[in-house]
Amino acid sequence: MYDFKFADIGEGIHEGQILKWNFKIGDTVKEGDTLVVVETDKVNAEIPSPVDGVLKKLGAEEGDVINVGETLAIIDDGSGGDVPEEPEVKEEKPEKKKSSGVVGDIEESDEVIASFTETRTETTTERVVATPVARKLARDLNIDINEVKGTGENNRVLKTDIENHQQAQKPTPRPASVSGEGDRREPISRTRKAIVNAMTNSKAIIPHSTLTDEVIVDNLVSFRREQKEIAAEKGIKLTYLPFIIKAITLSIKEYPIFNASFDHETDEIIYHNNINIGIAVDTPEGLIVPNIKNADQKSIFTLAEELGTLATAARDRTLQLADIQNGTFTITNFGSFDTSFGAPVINHPEVGIIGIGKIAKKPIVVDDEIKIGQLLPLSLAFDHRIIDGADAGRFLIRVKQYLSDPMLLLMS
Repeated sequence: MYDFKFADIGEGIHEGQILKWNFKIGDTVKEGDTLVVVETDKVNAEIPSPVDGVLKKLGAEEGDVINVGETLAIIDDGSGGDVPEEPEVKEEKPEKKKSSGVVGDIEESDEVIASFTETRTETTTERVVATPVARKLARDLNIDINEVKGTGENNRVLKTDIENHQQAQKPTPRPASVSGEGDRREPISRTRKAIVNAMTNSKAIIPHSTLTDEVIVDNLVSFRREQKEIAAEKGIKLTYLPFIIKAITLSIKEYPIFNASFDHETDEIIYHNNINIGIAVDTPEGLIVPNIKNADQKSIFTLAEELGTLATAARDRTLQLADIQNGTFTITNFGSFDTSFGAPVINHPEVGIIGIGKIAKKPIVVDDEIKIGQLLPLSLAFDHRIIDGADAGRFLIRVKQYLSDPMLLLMS
C-alpha cells in the first residue's frame, strides 16, 4: 500500500482545502493522473498520483482542510500490506509521567500521530485526539482543547475546529483606552496569513540592506513608444516591465550572486542555473508572486505576453503551483501606485529584490546644461550576509546602463 501524504510544497503553504476528487474509492489511477484539486493559500493545486494502482481510501472529503504531512490517499500499488487503521487511543496509567518530547514541524514529519491531552478529575481521565497543528493553535490562542468538539475521524480535533471554537467565543471586553466603542475586528484571509508568515520569516532571517538610485530613461521611453503599436498588433500590451526584466537578467549573468540563495545551516551559497523572475501581483486577497521561468532566454515581446498571462491568472486564482515555485529574483512595481522609492522585502530564500518606481519628468544636468529628463527610481534590497554594498552598487550600475540604452538589451 502506498500512503500518499500531502507534501510540503513550499511557498509558505501549510494546509489546503479539498476542492474536488477526480477519482473515487475503487478506481484505477495512473501515475501522473490529477488525483485531487486542493485550494491552498495562493493557488488551486492539481495534485497528481505518484504511482499506478487502485484507490483504497481517501484521507479527507471534499470541503475538508488537510495539513502538510497528513494522508491524502491510500493507493494499492501492488507492494502489499493492508490499509492502515486509525490509531487507537491506548489507556495509560494516570500516574505515568507524560513525555516531555516536542513534536517537530509537521512539514518534516513522516507520520501524523494523534496527540492526547489529559484532563484529570477525581473519578475520570479523558483524552482528546487532535492533530499537532490543532494542538499548537490551541496553545497559541490559549484555548482549552478539551472544550473543543472534534469533527475529524474518530472525533479528532482539527485546526478548523479550533478556529471555529475561537469565533464562537464571546470576545473579552477590553479597557476603553485599548479598544474604543465601535471598533471592528475581522479575521485575515488565508492568503494574508501566508503573506504574514513569509514577510516575518524574511525579516527574521535576512539582514536587509537597500540601495536607491535614479536612471535617465529618455531613450527607453522613446523606444517603447515606437514598439508599442507593433506589440498591440500582436495582441501584446507592452509596458516598461519586460525591458526591466531583460535588463535584470542580463545583469544577473554578470553578477550571478543575485540569482542565488544562502543555506545558513551549512554556510553554503546555492547558485541557481535557471533565472526565474518573480513579479509581485496585487490581487484582492493580497500580493501573489508568480515567476517567469528562464526569463533570460525570452524576447521582450514574449516576456510581455507571459506577464499579462500570469497577472490575469493571479487575479483570477487560476495560477498553477509551478507558477509560484522556484523563483530566483523578484521585481515589485511601486510605480503603478504613484510611488517613487521604497524598501522592498526580499522573497526568502532569494537574496535580492528590486522595486521599480514611477517614471517622472525632472530637471537634470546634461553637458553643464539643465534639461528635463525622464527618471526611473530604483530600490534594490539585498541579503547583506552574502552580498556586500559594493557588489550591490556594481549590479545596480549595470542595470542602469541597460535601461538607459535599450539597444543594449537587443544586442546582448
